[in-house]
Amino acid sequence: MNRITLLRRITQVLCFVVVIYGGFIWRHPIEILPKIQPGVPRTTLYERNRILWVSAKESVADLYIPALACRFIAKGGFFKSCSLHFLSENFTWRTSARVMMPHLLFVLALSLLFGKLMCGWVCPLGALMDGMTWLRRQCGKARRFLSPSTERFLFNTRHTLLWASLAISVLIGFPWLGAGANDAMFLIYCQFCPARLLYPELGGVNPCWADRTSAITLTLTLCGWLTFALFFLGFVVPRFWCRICAIGALTGYFNRGAILTIEKSQRKCTSCGTCARNCPVDIKMVYTERGRPVVTDPQCQFCLTCLEDCPEPGCLELKFLGKRIVKS
Repeated sequence: MNRITLLRRITQVLCFVVVIYGGFIWRHPIEILPKIQPGVPRTTLYERNRILWVSAKESVADLYIPALACRFIAKGGFFKSCSLHFLSENFTWRTSARVMMPHLLFVLALSLLFGKLMCGWVCPLGALMDGMTWLRRQCGKARRFLSPSTERFLFNTRHTLLWASLAISVLIGFPWLGAGANDAMFLIYCQFCPARLLYPELGGVNPCWADRTSAITLTLTLCGWLTFALFFLGFVVPRFWCRICAIGALTGYFNRGAILTIEKSQRKCTSCGTCARNCPVDIKMVYTERGRPVVTDPQCQFCLTCLEDCPEPGCLELKFLGKRIVKS
C-alpha cells in the first residue's frame, strides 16, 4: 500500500471511531461554540415509530462539519451533525443569523480550507464505501463504470436534492402548510439519507424502518429503503453514493476556491490517462485540462489516487496555500 493511501486509511479509521462512537468514548459535553437551542419541531420528541426518532443523547460537541456526521448515531457522536442537517434544521426553526453565525463560520472555514477533502478522509459513509471497494477487489471482481449520461443524471440529482431539501426546510417553517405536513417533512433529506439507517445499527440500535403516520411519511420511508439499497451499489461502482450525496454537492461548491488544490505541470504530462482510469469517482478533469495548472474538479475528494498512480515525477502536486505538500 502506498504511503498516501496508508495515511488516508488510518485517518478514515480514526475519524470513523470518533464520529460514530464519540458518545461511547467521551461521555461529557464539550463547550466549544454557543449551543443552538432547538425550536419546534424537535427530533428528541418523535416517538419510536417515527422516521425521525432519535435514540442518541446529545453530541459531545455542538459542532457541524461538512461530512456525514449524523444526529441519528447511537449514543451520540462527537459532532452534532452534517452541514446540510444544520442548515435544514435552522431554516425551519428560523434561527436568527446571530445565533447561527459562529457555527456557520466554522463550517465555511472547513469548506474553504479543505473543500471536499472531508468527504475523502473524514466521512464515515465514505470509509464504508472504500471498505466495499476493498472487499470487491479481494473477491477478484472488476469495477463497473457509469456512462457519461448516467454521471450527468446523478450530478443533476444530487444538486436537485440539495436545493429541494433546503427549499422545503424554509417553507415548512411557515404555518400555512399545516402542522401535519410540516411535521412529516422536517429534516426531509435526513429521512432518506442512508446514514439514518446505517449509523444507528453500527451502535447496536435498531432505527425506525417504517413510518406509517401519513402518506408523506410512508413515501419517505420507501425513498429511504431505495437509497439504502443504492448505497450498496458501492460494491461494484466505487463511491456510488458520493455521486448522489447532497452534502457532497454542497461542499463541492467550495472545491475550486479552496485553499487546498491539486495542480498539474502541463509540460510533464504525457496524457497517459492513468489518473482518469484509476479515479474512484471517475473524474476526467485532471487528464483533460490542458491550460490551467489547477485541476481540482468540484467533485474531487482528494483521495490523491491520481498523485500516487501518476508515472511522471512531479507532474501532479497537492498544495496548501500554494505550498507543496506532496507530489507524484
